[in-house]
Amino acid sequence: MKRIFYYTTTAIIISCGITQAQTCVPTPTCSSLGYTSSTACDSGIKCPFGEAWNCSINEIKTEITEKITELTNKITEQTNKIMEIEQKVEDLETPKEVCYIGSILYSDKSCSSNLMLGKTPIGIVVYIDGTGGGQALALKSIGSYKWSSEYVDISGLTNYSSASSASQDVASCENSKKIMAAGNKSKYPAVWAANEYKTEGTSAGDWCLPAAGIFTSYYNNQTAINLGFEKVGGTTFTDSTYAWSSSESNYDFAWASYFGDSYGLRNNGSKYSSREVRPVLAF
Repeated sequence: MKRIFYYTTTAIIISCGITQAQTCVPTPTCSSLGYTSSTACDSGIKCPFGEAWNCSINEIKTEITEKITELTNKITEQTNKIMEIEQKVEDLETPKEVCYIGSILYSDKSCSSNLMLGKTPIGIVVYIDGTGGGQALALKSIGSYKWSSEYVDISGLTNYSSASSASQDVASCENSKKIMAAGNKSKYPAVWAANEYKTEGTSAGDWCLPAAGIFTSYYNNQTAINLGFEKVGGTTFTDSTYAWSSSESNYDFAWASYFGDSYGLRNNGSKYSSREVRPVLAF
């Protein structure tokens, strides 16, 4: 009777030991259970062992797409900064030619002494203001027009009684605006024709009727300016070229170019006469 009881007790002890060994396994991780998202999602389930979620496939795709977009934007931003820096370095390493009287002015507002391939000439520099700016004359005349269809002394526009005083006027666009404010193109055809002129790189409204002093600057620098026009196939002024300026003499007369006279100016033609119009661009 004792022997049987002994064996039964031993069996029970062995059985408990085996059972305990089978239940001693490592705690599962979130990733091993499918909780792969580090961001909470509306339809997902949170891992009980940490900050991770099991999201639907669509939400995972959305998360990945958003991260890709964010990275792409950062890459684009950095690329733009690199390009900007490279351009600044290039600008520093490549000195730009200063515009001077006789320079060719291009549609990108750069200047050169000789014709450059791949660039479009739009004018020849005829005046420099001493501060890095100036004015360039269009390559050719755009036609002949009357200065005005009426004899009026335009309010606010200075009257120059002599060629020497008119030669000091370089306010091409300021004069042009005052004339246009006084009437439409049927009243002041020349200034409106200049205003409507445009080229590659410029728009209507950019060009003006030259002031008398611009023609005087041309007159004083004919060799350099004519050479510039010849390089680009432009038309030079001659001693008999009449081109209207925006400088007024009085209610009846306005100044025009005429290189046969002192200062390259003449005002013996009435405003009602037709003269060439050669627009000028300030830069």
